[in-house]
Amino acid sequence: MMTLFDMHSLEVLEYFKIISILKGLCVSQYGVDNIERLSPGTDIETIRTRLDEVSEMKDIILFGDAIPLYRLEDGRQTIKKSKTEGMHLDPKAILHIKELIEVSSDLNSYAKPERENFPGIAKYLTELHPFPEIRAEINKAIDHNGEILDGASQKLKRIRADLADLKRKITARLGNLLSQRQKSPGWQDDTITQRDGRYVIPVISGQFQADSGIIHDRSKSGSTLFVEPNVIIEANNRLGQLLQDERLEMDRILRHLTSIIGQAADRLLANCEIIGILDGIHASATLSIKTGGNKPRISKSSKVELIKARHPLLIYHIEKPDAIVPNDFVLNDSRLAMIITGPNTGGKTVALKTVGLLVLMAQSGLHIPADANSEIGIFENIIADIGDEQSIELSLSTFSSHVRQIIYAVRHARETSLILLDEIGAGTDPKEGAALAESIILKMVEMKAKLIVTTHFSQLKTLPMIRPEVENASFEFDRELLAPTFRLYTGIPGGSYAVEIAQRLGMPKEIAQHASTLLGKSERSLTNLIESLEKELSILRTDKNKLEEKLRNAANLESSYNEKISKLENEIDEIKKHQLEELESTLSNTRGEVERMVKRIRESKASPKTVKHAHKFLKEKEQKLNYLKTKHSPRPSKPDQLEPGDPVLIDSLRTEGEFVGFAGEGKAKVRIGNIMSTVAANELKKIIRETTGDHKRLGDVSARDMTSTGPEIHLRGMTVEEAKEALDKFLDSAMLSGLSQIYVIHGKGTGRLRKQLSEFLKQHPAVGSIRLGNWNEGGDGVTVVKLK
Repeated sequence: MMTLFDMHSLEVLEYFKIISILKGLCVSQYGVDNIERLSPGTDIETIRTRLDEVSEMKDIILFGDAIPLYRLEDGRQTIKKSKTEGMHLDPKAILHIKELIEVSSDLNSYAKPERENFPGIAKYLTELHPFPEIRAEINKAIDHNGEILDGASQKLKRIRADLADLKRKITARLGNLLSQRQKSPGWQDDTITQRDGRYVIPVISGQFQADSGIIHDRSKSGSTLFVEPNVIIEANNRLGQLLQDERLEMDRILRHLTSIIGQAADRLLANCEIIGILDGIHASATLSIKTGGNKPRISKSSKVELIKARHPLLIYHIEKPDAIVPNDFVLNDSRLAMIITGPNTGGKTVALKTVGLLVLMAQSGLHIPADANSEIGIFENIIADIGDEQSIELSLSTFSSHVRQIIYAVRHARETSLILLDEIGAGTDPKEGAALAESIILKMVEMKAKLIVTTHFSQLKTLPMIRPEVENASFEFDRELLAPTFRLYTGIPGGSYAVEIAQRLGMPKEIAQHASTLLGKSERSLTNLIESLEKELSILRTDKNKLEEKLRNAANLESSYNEKISKLENEIDEIKKHQLEELESTLSNTRGEVERMVKRIRESKASPKTVKHAHKFLKEKEQKLNYLKTKHSPRPSKPDQLEPGDPVLIDSLRTEGEFVGFAGEGKAKVRIGNIMSTVAANELKKIIRETTGDHKRLGDVSARDMTSTGPEIHLRGMTVEEAKEALDKFLDSAMLSGLSQIYVIHGKGTGRLRKQLSEFLKQHPAVGSIRLGNWNEGGDGVTVVKLK
């Protein structure tokens, strides 16, 4: 692995253990090699791209069809050999290349319709070459066991056919020789075998006759000779020649396959690289799933904002990963350093390793086991000095080793550095160690490096009081159980609780009590203050957790109620929809019946009053339906959405009208027939007229149109029959509207249309009288009709 990061720090932060796990999750050597090249980077776009690729692969694993990544033999050396002139690969090696091609082809054709959902992965899939020609050539020549097929070439097929035929003839001839009638003395039972590719039969050594054949072998005891009878020597010679021809042809076939592999060697090697990349990303996504990982946000500034972070190795290896306590860590330009205190075995060293390892993973393009809102900046170097927390005594040589690593950190620290120091200043006189530790922290802060240290020195606990860039943090200690809880809290230092822990582990009570009295007054005061603060903080945390739980429950209830309300409203809308459909169906049927009734009344010369009464009945039904439709409309129009001329329902009057405009103070003006009225604006609901089909033809008007267009009908441009049909309907509508006089506009022209319509009107039962219009009414182009 090539990296600019300090190798010692990578080792103590257990980065290589993550790499080892990833290698074990790969299915090919190509993937293993890809992971071995993985290292923390500093190019923000490269890091973000790989994080996105891991996210896409994670979605594929969790929600998509299985991606066709299979275990493969490493074929790269074989591919390189194929480029050598005259080289031929053995069938097994060629099969490994075929497997590589099959995986490449399967990946290349994987999930093409859904690739817009994972563009990063799709890019690699598209770049893979499927090599259908090479795959077909290999399938034609070699079976899955690595045997060369008869059909690999016509010549090989012919040779093998000749071989099979010759072998049948030889074995038949030998069978005849071994029959009872032709057996020579000493020949054993009907046993036929081969030696060096030639057919022979076993003969008892003492009874062999020299002129009967050629000896090719003898048994270990010497009692049996394997003899080639004279009668098949020529056939065996022919058999040997055919076998030689077969070997030469198979060599030629293998050289041909090797040659076409060699011609595609560079693209095949490129496929190996791409499969390795996909395998590495797949392993990274698998690790993310196994450790509950998320993609962190990556920022250009050097910062750490880890939310609910956990150590990935603990999650990966522990049986119950949910038992691991997550913690938050924040380092930024206003909070440069964190001093972690607390009891031994409380989790301080694990905290250091967690922060360092997660930053290294994120900068390697790996998901981290932390909340998805976590954010990590780019650090150009990470320096860690972490010793063995379980060591009881630190020797001078150990102290010297720590100091050398700290010196290295001081020399290389800068604004883009993350420094992690475990038990800073330990291993020497406590006063000198504390002084040295404080000096180191202040120097790091001055250089604006991001720093986390763990310590037991009380002197360092007061440093945040004079340097706001430094923050205290401590691991909680359960004083009742005398055990750590592994929860990290910021803003308050923690006690070491050495005396309490020693007593819990079995230290005699009098020794523990005496140790407490030996503590200095100021030390005891600080310890008591910390304990008091911890108690108050514990109470506040408990109250805070209870309040958050109540808020969560309230939010869940609100969400549940909103969902139920929405569901109920949808159900009500659906019921209204069905009711309106039923009403419309009823009205349609009623309208049809009334129209038929009007027609029968008119045909029977009934009085216009009766016709008018029927139409009035129909209009009342229609107005009632319009009122119900508007009232039960799922989405009524708001008053401020009304425009002059809109048809409206006046809720309080249960009638329709025309919106004229707003009159101020929540009032609106409406026209009801010929009457202008002022009503409350919130009583108005816009009537949405449903249109069915194209616009009405000129003259095709209904009673509803009469309300807005006036008592006239335009028939110019129509044929006589069209005009009569339109005028007949218009007369019905006029009577329905209660009009006493209408104007029929037919134009002057030749006068033919006027004459025909005059005759039609004179015979109509609803017409009282007709006359031509006056000069101010349109003259001869208009007929004025008085209704009965």
